[in-house]
Amino acid sequence: MSAANGGVRLDPSPTSSNAALADLTPRQQACLELAAEGLTSAAIADRLGVSPRTVDEHLTSACEALGVRTRIQAVARLAQGERRGEARSFRP
Repeated sequence: MSAANGGVRLDPSPTSSNAALADLTPRQQACLELAAEGLTSAAIADRLGVSPRTVDEHLTSACEALGVRTRIQAVARLAQGERRGEARSFRP
């Protein structure tokens, strides 16, 4: 999409998602993985020894790198990237 979305270009293609995940800094990835576990920014900050504001900055940067707007969308991209190559099964 264009600048009409606040300058954020959303690109849902799998190739770009995998490349963007690989480009995350280790701290961005750590924050995103902990967010995927359901931790709040304050809980992530406690685990990593940084401030909640720093966690929010890392998550915001990760969102920008992944081309998404929210941490929930970023976590979904992370999960999507981790599932690549996994055998699909339609059984519960």
